[in-house]
Amino acid sequence: MTTTRAWTGVVLAALAGVPMGLGAGADQPAQARGGGGGRGGASAGRAQTGFQQAGGGFDRGSSRPTGGWSNRVSSPQARPSLDRPSASPGGFGGNGFNPTGRPSPGQFPANGAGIGANRPGTIPAARPGYGTGNLNGNRYANRPVNRNWTNTVNINNVNVRPGWARPGWGVARPWNTGWYGGWGSPPWGWWGARAAVWGIGSLATAAAINNAVNASIAAQTTYIVVPESDFQLLYGSVQPSGSSTINFAVSANGRTYQLSADCNAGLLNGADPASAAEAQLLNAACQVAFGNA
Repeated sequence: MTTTRAWTGVVLAALAGVPMGLGAGADQPAQARGGGGGRGGASAGRAQTGFQQAGGGFDRGSSRPTGGWSNRVSSPQARPSLDRPSASPGGFGGNGFNPTGRPSPGQFPANGAGIGANRPGTIPAARPGYGTGNLNGNRYANRPVNRNWTNTVNINNVNVRPGWARPGWGVARPWNTGWYGGWGSPPWGWWGARAAVWGIGSLATAAAINNAVNASIAAQTTYIVVPESDFQLLYGSVQPSGSSTINFAVSANGRTYQLSADCNAGLLNGADPASAAEAQLLNAACQVAFGNA
């Protein structure tokens, strides 16, 4: 009986054109379509994404960002410039980098201290033959006066107090005197041109030199200051070596030199004087040796 009913259902379904198995679940497609049918109203129930309030364009927001706000476009240090950056004290530029301890611009430490980490902190010593750097007038102490003056002597070995170097020394000199000087200008061949270059018209007079020697003898000093110079003539050292030539000692810039002169030819240490001061020295030594006094 049951088998007969089943076959009857199959035949009826084939005749009606209904797919087999749909009869029992006829309500399911309707429900599915109902869920899809709600698609037309989906906008009413669609989830909110947060973009509904956004504008239609790409404009920047009007609200200020957090984290700071400045009306300046950039700092002065960030602007391009051709100016060199000023160095901060004790370093290069503005970084304060100073590995060698160099002084700041416009500053120079005394005695050269702190010039470098590996350098001595004092000014280098004077070069050999040029003294210690002490000044004597416009010259360095111990600096050679003339390259032609090579014979330096120890002043303690110079006879600066001979028997004639006393009051009345003019007549006490034990050699021929009185022939030197007495002219308006020196008769030496080099005098005219060099005197013009030096800007002098004459040399110290006999009276000026004699008075200087008299004053030194009275003060018991052993030298006179040669006029218009820094030379100290040890007048007692003047000794004739010929009828018109002499040897003498002179102190200059911390040294004492043994020099020679030819009073007739006007030569100092075998050469023309190199300066007006040397010409004054030549004249003073010759006056002490052979001038009237």
